[in-house]
Amino acid sequence: MRGTKSSTGRRRIAPGAGAILLLLLAGGGSAHAEDSCTATGVMAGEAFSATHCAAAVLPGENSVTIWFNESPIADAEREMFALSAYASSIHEGKERTMLLVAFCPGGGETSASAEAVKSFDVGLAHAQAPLAGAQWVMEAPQELRVERLEGEAVPGGRIAGRIVGGRTSDGRSYRLDLTFDLALPKQEAASGIACGR
Repeated sequence: MRGTKSSTGRRRIAPGAGAILLLLLAGGGSAHAEDSCTATGVMAGEAFSATHCAAAVLPGENSVTIWFNESPIADAEREMFALSAYASSIHEGKERTMLLVAFCPGGGETSASAEAVKSFDVGLAHAQAPLAGAQWVMEAPQELRVERLEGEAVPGGRIAGRIVGGRTSDGRSYRLDLTFDLALPKQEAASGIACGR
C-alpha cells in the first residue's frame, strides 16, 4: 500500500499500516537481546581487538567455548563451531587474530556463577605475530578473574559476562579483557572441556 499526500503536502500512512507497524515493534521488543562481544588486550606485546563471536555448549559437562574473532564469522563456520567447539587459526591460507576460551560457567552445574569458575582453556593466535600464539590452562582468579557472569550453560541458553587478566610467558606480556552476551546454539557440541562435579 502506498501513502497518499495530505493537503499539507506530507505523506500519510495508509490505513491499517499503523497497526502493522505497532505489531512489528511490539514483536521486536520481546526478542532476545542482540549478541555482542569484545576481546581486547595484548598478545606477546602485540595489541589485538576481536568483536565477532560464536559459541558452543557441551551438555552433560555444562561447559561453554567462545570463539572471539577479529573478522566476521561466516554462517557455515559458526555452525561447524557450534558442533565441534573448534576453529582453526588459519583461514583461506592466512593466519587470523582469534581466541578460543573454554570454561565451566557453573563449575559443572548449568547456572553460571563467577565464583564457580576455576580455570579456562585459552587458545590465542595473532595474524600480525604468528609467534604470539599460545595454548594454556589459565587459573581463576589468579590469572583470569571473572568480574561478572550470568546465564545458563544449556543448548538454547544465554551466557553473559566479563573476564579480565593475563600472564607473562617467555618474558612476553599477555593481557585479556573479554566481554560477551551471547545466545548459545540449540544444537549440542560433540566436544568441549570436562567440568566434573
